[in-house]
Amino acid sequence: MTLSEYQQKAMTTCTRSSRNFTYMMLNLVGELGELASKVAKAIRKEKVQVTQNNLILNSENSLSSDEIRDLKSEVGDCLWQLSGLCSVMGWSLEE
Repeated sequence: MTLSEYQQKAMTTCTRSSRNFTYMMLNLVGELGELASKVAKAIRKEKVQVTQNNLILNSENSLSSDEIRDLKSEVGDCLWQLSGLCSVMGWSLEE
């Protein structure tokens, strides 16, 4: 699936009241905050380390499959919101 195809499909689930810059921008920031919070918790629990370029799982105390699923879900939410923001701006993700 291309980014444009994803964007088009994602926006079929968008409600009329959320098709605006303010909603998309504010909710994108919120979703990024949720992702950052989950990463921060994993750092605090010493399950991951952040280096200059990578998020490294600690082998002896690594993330559970549920925690990894939750992180992936948050990234998906961020992508949906970014798609929405681009859509209301008249841009494609591929641009």
